[in-house]
Amino acid sequence: MRNFRHRLAAVISPDIAYAAMALGQFNVNPTRAHLLAAKGVLRYLLGTLDYALKYNFSQQPVGPPASVLLPSNCAFTDADWVSDETDCWSISGYAFFMFLSLVAWSAIKQCITALSSTEAEYMALSHALKEALWLRLLLLILKMPLPRPFPLLCDNQSTLNIANSLSITSHSKHIDIRYYFIHEHLLSGSFATTWVPTTDMTADIFTKPLSPSLHAKHIPLLGLVHLP
Repeated sequence: MRNFRHRLAAVISPDIAYAAMALGQFNVNPTRAHLLAAKGVLRYLLGTLDYALKYNFSQQPVGPPASVLLPSNCAFTDADWVSDETDCWSISGYAFFMFLSLVAWSAIKQCITALSSTEAEYMALSHALKEALWLRLLLLILKMPLPRPFPLLCDNQSTLNIANSLSITSHSKHIDIRYYFIHEHLLSGSFATTWVPTTDMTADIFTKPLSPSLHAKHIPLLGLVHLP
């Protein structure tokens, strides 16, 4: 049973989502450098076989307390601007929590070039909102309680200003119209945006390689705990 739990913990590993996304770009034509990086990920998994996601039905926080009071149901959304120097595309990441437990996460490269960190964060918010709409539909089908408005947490004030404003400025008029569906859902009251400090941005682990200390800080915030 213990070996089965270890194998399961290795498969369900949100802490390597960024690494898996970054390496997955080179599946067709990998180099020795990519092989060495992949071996590094395998060594990390070997050292964290006892990690597993904890779903706490008592709705008590799993990780360390944040510096701000966070809702039990919410989504963290973040972006790293121009992460890839080869194509200058940014990385979007999100983490969805239901009843204080991680239920969905993503690390994905954006498909167009963002001209600023605000624009990259805005596109990341759009990416997260699409997942939020799917989760809302799933909860409706299952007849489960649906938080309204569902909080979308972001650490970029300018992004939140654009998302909650109907006016188009010189800083936002060039953004593709497909990202503006955010306004419709915010105005309907189904979702609401909230600012959180960067220190509490759990989705940061999905957007870039972090230092060992910062990576270790986000592990418990994701709800990853050591198996007994």
